[in-house]
Amino acid sequence: MRVSRGVVLLLMAVLRPHAAAAQDTRGASVAGGVSAANMESSTTASVSGAFEYRFTPIVGLELEATFTPTLKGPFPEQPLTIADTLSGLPATTILQVFPSPSLTNLGGRMVVFTNAVRVHLPTASARIEPFFVAGGGVASVRRTADLVFSFPILAFPGAPAAPLRTINQHLTASEVDLALTIGGGIGIRAARRLWVDVDLRLLRVMGDADRNVGRFGVAARYAF
Repeated sequence: MRVSRGVVLLLMAVLRPHAAAAQDTRGASVAGGVSAANMESSTTASVSGAFEYRFTPIVGLELEATFTPTLKGPFPEQPLTIADTLSGLPATTILQVFPSPSLTNLGGRMVVFTNAVRVHLPTASARIEPFFVAGGGVASVRRTADLVFSFPILAFPGAPAAPLRTINQHLTASEVDLALTIGGGIGIRAARRLWVDVDLRLLRVMGDADRNVGRFGVAARYAF
């Protein structure tokens, strides 16, 4: 009886390191996902791709790129600059136009590159893995709009009202700013090396006017 018990204890001692090695999650992984991004009271779709290397079963370094192809929001305020046709030198001039010009066809896009520390929280279940992310990077934001000037056409007294004459000017504004990110989520093991991540993140874009971007998304992650 003692011999059998000793054999069982020996087998447990030998197999335990192999089980721990099988569950070791250190190494590289790649992920791709889709999310809904909310910025300036406007929600749009975005896509992202990430690479992570886990130095330990808990701590890893994540590199991520997020692309938001469509931005809907106010165009950044900028002074009106008029170029002198004779000298070619620009001069900032204050103009009073009536009726005032309007902005239409607002659009744009945003690309964000971040690197962050990803902390995986151990649980009793091997299929569920909560995680926390914090880091920073750069954000490239491009805005577009059409500036429309409407001028009334003078008509003789008693003549029917003439339509307004409009002049359209396409505007573009681009900037590259510091971006900070923080968030977290949960990973669910779908297969031996395949995980499904659901996360919520907050992105702070530090420009002339700081902006917050909230992102809720789902991603598939493959561990090598």
